Amino acid sequence: MIDFRYHLVSLVAVFIALAIGIVLGAGPLREGISETLDDEVAQLRTERAELRGQLEVQSRHATAKDEAVDLLSPRGVAGTLNGTRIATVLLPGADRNHVALLEDRVADAGGALVLRVEVDDSLEEGQVDQAVVDDLAGRLALPEPREGDQPTIGAVLAASLVGADREGEVGAWLAAGERLQDEGLVDLAWQDVQAQVTDRRPPDVLLLVGGGLSAAALAEEDPELERVLEVRQDLVAGIAGLEHPLVIASAGAEVDALAEGGGQDGLVRAVRDDGRLSDEVSTVDDLEAASGRAAAVLALAWELQGEAGHYGLGDGSEAPVPAPPPLRLASGPGAGAEPAATEPVPDDSAATTAP
Repeated sequence: MIDFRYHLVSLVAVFIALAIGIVLGAGPLREGISETLDDEVAQLRTERAELRGQLEVQSRHATAKDEAVDLLSPRGVAGTLNGTRIATVLLPGADRNHVALLEDRVADAGGALVLRVEVDDSLEEGQVDQAVVDDLAGRLALPEPREGDQPTIGAVLAASLVGADREGEVGAWLAAGERLQDEGLVDLAWQDVQAQVTDRRPPDVLLLVGGGLSAAALAEEDPELERVLEVRQDLVAGIAGLEHPLVIASAGAEVDALAEGGGQDGLVRAVRDDGRLSDEVSTVDDLEAASGRAAAVLALAWELQGEAGHYGLGDGSEAPVPAPPPLRLASGPGAGAEPAATEPVPDDSAATTAP
């Protein structure tokens, strides 16, 4: 049995140890510890200043390179979309500044922007009358639905964008677009051409601009966001199922690269993760950068060649930009002076060195 003397000795030992610690801390050890801490703090401050300086330099270099790419892009994309009729489709959340700059680059490539379609939030929020969808589906050549599935608004919109009439129906796709506009689901703006004549033929290629739906937000498993993604995937799958050239472009992979999800757009990530769609549809994930806008234009040209690819800086990208595609309707001195690329992402292993 432990007696009182044991407790007394233990208590005295504790006080002696405490006293020794106080004396040493206030004396010789204090100076050593203090000096060590001061040195470490000074070193951290120096490292922070160096890192800040490196970041500023890298930021200036990145800005200069982006400006250089922006300056050279008009020449780099020129002629790649000559004679091509293009429709831009703006999903809710698409950045209008990015869209304007992208459309300027399309014009530099010689493409004709014949139609702009702005999708309303209500189309993605489950506010669509299924009776309207069924009625329009009866006159359009929709892609094959999954077994047992009803026609979806995404599939109907896809058919109306690519001009897919059901056999025996003429101009049903135009009427479908107008009906969707009357329902407040989309806004259509056809562009007039020469002599104020509106060309109402289906576009040759579609440029779908995403936004407002990040991959990071989708990771939270929000049912509302998942419904929005499903509608967008239906639209993309519908266009791909009708074998129409399509490029999906979105922003975020450059300016938000360090954020959760790498700043990628949720639709771009979903398409890249889909084994079937990734082989049929092209994507660009850094539309905020000059290189991203150039990549989107060149991707349009490659889509017209039947070649899909994924470009940018985020997960699933194959290259920052595709190789220059063959010029369309090129003529004049110097045309074809260099051999055209045969694929958007050349295989480095196949390269040979000239003797």
